[in-house]
Amino acid sequence: MKTEVPFSSKRLFMTLMLCACAVILLQNHDLSADASFWVNLLSVFAGLGVCFFYFLPAIILKKKYNTDVMTLANQAGTPLKWATAVFYALYFLFTAEYFLIPYTDMFCKKYYAGAPPCLIALAVLACCVYAAVKGVNVITRFGIFLFVLALVTNFLMFAGSASSLRFEENLAFRGTLSAFLQNSGYFITPCFIAAIYVCLSGYTRRFTWRQPLTALALTGLKYALVLFFIAFSAGEYAGRQEYETYLLSRVAHFGSFAGIESFYMALSTMSVFMITALLLCCTCRGFQLGGNVKWTAAFAALLFFVRFIAEKFDSLNELFTNAALLNGFTFVAAVVIPSAYLIGRKKHA
Repeated sequence: MKTEVPFSSKRLFMTLMLCACAVILLQNHDLSADASFWVNLLSVFAGLGVCFFYFLPAIILKKKYNTDVMTLANQAGTPLKWATAVFYALYFLFTAEYFLIPYTDMFCKKYYAGAPPCLIALAVLACCVYAAVKGVNVITRFGIFLFVLALVTNFLMFAGSASSLRFEENLAFRGTLSAFLQNSGYFITPCFIAAIYVCLSGYTRRFTWRQPLTALALTGLKYALVLFFIAFSAGEYAGRQEYETYLLSRVAHFGSFAGIESFYMALSTMSVFMITALLLCCTCRGFQLGGNVKWTAAFAALLFFVRFIAEKFDSLNELFTNAALLNGFTFVAAVVIPSAYLIGRKKHA
């Protein structure tokens, strides 16, 4: 197994924050149309509040014992070790497909019409295998570049949409309880980064409580700004189109220069790339196969196979893009299992 060099906890949380941005970048009519911007804003902070709760078991393990679930699992008996590794492998497979399916769909529908989704998935997964073999430290270093790209893209998208702001129709507070609950459930989905942290926190040093709070606060700010400009710049037109954030990048303009969809596509591609590469690292770590090219490629091939089958069966497609199912699956991965190991660690101590 490849030995990772310890790196800054701050850098890992920056990378996880950028991964969480994929949720709003790939949002496609996942939010209730019966909710106004203000209800959506409340949903954002309600959902991210739940996400912080998902982080707590892993944070306590890191802060109190300087360890993570994968380290504890590898120190446990063989049956428990393998059960943990298999569960997390299935979870990471599901999570990777949750982002890979809508990304390839959006790419082929909006940016490169006519391209086979599976071909795009194959290209992304090939790059992810290379990154995963290099290790988490290298991926998080690449996150610094992605952070700069995100700043540039957000500035262009928001500043370019400012001249189109219209406040006449969307200022009212409108929404039902069911709409609020539906949208809050969608904004819980960034909790998948807590499951990644459960597996990778052992590599990091100099953790502070401020790091997850800052990461989630900046994620909430990004979501709020995207929702604000969609509501007041694109308006009802966005509600009739697929992938509303992509539409926002299309309507952004600076004088005669219009459309920054290439920046948006680069940012969404890099976000999905980093998510998938980190998930491959987590899967390999569970089986103590970090840095193993053959096994990393085998896990990526499984991801490609599932993506190929999902293209043929709509029911499978809907299953792997179900936000409620992801949230429930993540609850087990980020809260239940780490809590069990935390209790076991306390008894052992």
